[in-house]
Amino acid sequence: MLLKVLIVTLTLASLVVLALMWRLLQLRRRQDMLRSIMDSADALESELHACRERMQTLHRWVSTLPASLTRDALAALVLDPLVQKALLDLLQQRLWLRDNGDDAPLARLKGVKGDLERSRKALAENMDKLEAAGEALAAASSETHPVSALIASAYGIGGSDARAATN
Repeated sequence: MLLKVLIVTLTLASLVVLALMWRLLQLRRRQDMLRSIMDSADALESELHACRERMQTLHRWVSTLPASLTRDALAALVLDPLVQKALLDLLQQRLWLRDNGDDAPLARLKGVKGDLERSRKALAENMDKLEAAGEALAAASSETHPVSALIASAYGIGGSDARAATN
């Protein structure tokens, strides 16, 4: 009889330990996911600030070129409101995480992480396009206005060295 009680007690204790270990594993996964989300959010924020700075640099350079070459380019470089909106959206997502991260389903957190990574990828692709457009404009303008090549290089535009410095 005592043996049966001991077996039942040990079985129950084992189940309790397993349940606690399972809960700890879930909490660890959540904490790891939240940490990963915050790291991605920090990286995206940094990349958005770098994007803003690069657009401002390109805008300053393009504004030194003749208007006949730059009319469309100047309009395309006025994207600060979009970057500001992206930063505001990121802040709202951080606030949501602060308020709901502990209770949100893990699947929802994975979705947030995926959204951040897709945003980072899209931003990187657009930055590559921006750099390519800057290099193309630098090449075209240097043919008709040789001084513009010097100005472009002063702004870090138009060469592969400039592209490597921004990445």
